Amino acid sequence: MLRLGKLTDYALLITSEMARQQDKLLSTTELADRLHLSATTVSKILKMLSDAHLVTSQRGVDGGYLLAKQAEKITVADIIAAMEGALSITECCEQSGRCSIDSLCRMRENFRVINQKIHAVLVQLTIVDLLKPLGSRYN
Repeated sequence: MLRLGKLTDYALLITSEMARQQDKLLSTTELADRLHLSATTVSKILKMLSDAHLVTSQRGVDGGYLLAKQAEKITVADIIAAMEGALSITECCEQSGRCSIDSLCRMRENFRVINQKIHAVLVQLTIVDLLKPLGSRYN
């Protein structure tokens, strides 16, 4: 089953909350309280997002985190890549030669096309889009 990890799910919640208050520094504790997550989990996710240059931090008493760029420019694909690495529904989508039947597989190209289509949707969706229901947009 294709499934995002729990930390990726939470990263989307965190960045969406930050998009709601784009110009306000938000502390780890504040985000944790608002989203009913542990501060440890939020801190871990913010570190990963910071390493990917999606959020920036300011230290100090009045410190906190901000999105590193406009929310409209941060895609769902960016968040997934920061948390899980490049999107790859199978090993052969990521890199040839990693599968024992790579040279014989008749599905490899199909999986690559599927992977590209999924990625194409995810790069169109921004964290701002997640602030409102997507149903009508994709039905």
